[in-house]
Amino acid sequence: MIIADYHTHTQYSHGKGTPEQNVRSAIARGLRRVAISEHGPAHMFFGVRGEKLRALRREVDVLARRYAGDIEVLMGMECNLTAFGRCDAPEDRSMFDVLLLGFHKGILPRDRYAAHCSMEAMGLNRPNPEWTAKALLAAGEAYHIDIFAHPSLYTAADIGTLAAGAKELGIALEINGARVTMSDDELHTAKEKGAKLIIGSDAHTPERVGDFTLALAAAQRAGVLDAVVNWE
Repeated sequence: MIIADYHTHTQYSHGKGTPEQNVRSAIARGLRRVAISEHGPAHMFFGVRGEKLRALRREVDVLARRYAGDIEVLMGMECNLTAFGRCDAPEDRSMFDVLLLGFHKGILPRDRYAAHCSMEAMGLNRPNPEWTAKALLAAGEAYHIDIFAHPSLYTAADIGTLAAGAKELGIALEINGARVTMSDDELHTAKEKGAKLIIGSDAHTPERVGDFTLALAAAQRAGVLDAVVNWE
């Protein structure tokens, strides 16, 4: 079974439910740990920042105390790659328990690399997967990222390069439960390179918290379930 879901959204960004509803859904699914991981501040449409972010931290703290006997409640952030080796992760890491990083649409490009990715996401540029993998790894190292969210969504990343670097940095590659973004061959490559894998729901409604059906099926097909760190 999967014991933790580190990738869930709420109405603080573009989810539909409250943090407490996500927590209660996670408990109902039998999870031991759940994170509320909203989009980072660089996202033009869904970024959580300023007082809203501080309010979420306070709410997570309340929920962590309220449900301490049932589940561990964590504060996360799904950070946005903004430039080669740069993202919108906070300088003060102490506010967060877990940091995810991925490329997303809706980010103002900060350099030539990010502009290339944005155009690729719109179908206007050819992919440069090696470049993307190296950009993610550089940012992952600089900002002490825990999880690469949905690798190759919107802009292709070379999974062999990403997995090899992730192993060295101790960063897990997410098998995304909303839409699996790595092929069976890529998942197998990630395992062979020694990378940790982690399954996340990427839930945008409370009902989908802890729903790992697609991701589990992909992990089983590719024969990588033994590399998934939140499975036991």
